[in-house]
Amino acid sequence: MKVDHPHAHAARSAPLEVVRLHLASAPEAYLEAVVDNPALTRDEMLILLRNRRAPVSLLERVARDPVWNRHREVKRGLVQHPNTPLIVARGLVPHLFWRDLADTAVDVRINPVVRRSAEKYLEMRMDEMTLGERVTLARGASRAIVRCLLASSDGRVLRGLLSNPRLVEQDAARIASSPQAPPDVLAHLGGHPKWGCRRAVRVALTGNPRTPVASALRVLGSLDRRDLQRISRDAKVPTIVRIGAERRLNSLRRAPDSAGAPRSGPV
Repeated sequence: MKVDHPHAHAARSAPLEVVRLHLASAPEAYLEAVVDNPALTRDEMLILLRNRRAPVSLLERVARDPVWNRHREVKRGLVQHPNTPLIVARGLVPHLFWRDLADTAVDVRINPVVRRSAEKYLEMRMDEMTLGERVTLARGASRAIVRCLLASSDGRVLRGLLSNPRLVEQDAARIASSPQAPPDVLAHLGGHPKWGCRRAVRVALTGNPRTPVASALRVLGSLDRRDLQRISRDAKVPTIVRIGAERRLNSLRRAPDSAGAPRSGPV
């Protein structure tokens, strides 16, 4: 083995305080040598696994070693390392905890195949997770997991999704139209600073019988004539909301704009 680091020879027996000084940025030769240091602990191994210079041969060796692969954090470090062979990473994914799976699924630096595998196992474990865990997951889940959680009827999970940066307007509109969404979540959605102003969300809220009447009527005030006309004629929309839409239309017809012409745009 070619030694290209001044401390590589000593790495096999160096004290841990010395080893830690080099692990994060050391080249391959040092890393290959330091793994033979009998004093090495899990903490040092985790630092090593954050070093992007770790070679394939070393990562395979660590994955095979029962001393190291018994640690959950080491398995996570191997799965998330860009140099870990695909077959090794995929074989370790089923052994990760749900938080590690969630982190893996959203890390764009990781091979897409590994990310999809993490999502698959996360979906399989969803029913075993506590409510608190699902709420935490909802706040930062990947797109595939977001789509799974949209079917939830638990308000805390849905509120968590509304704060997820990967949620898109189509997802928010799906929550707004869901027959399972709790009324308090629908009211919260109507006043949400990001989603409450989206047309698709507002229209979905007015058509959902579970939306509190006060919230639905409030949303009507921000819709344009076209949407109001459609809502007032839609038999699936709650009667009181249809009446509210008709009244809003009548008020718009009576109110001229600054040039004296009837309003025709958004209100």
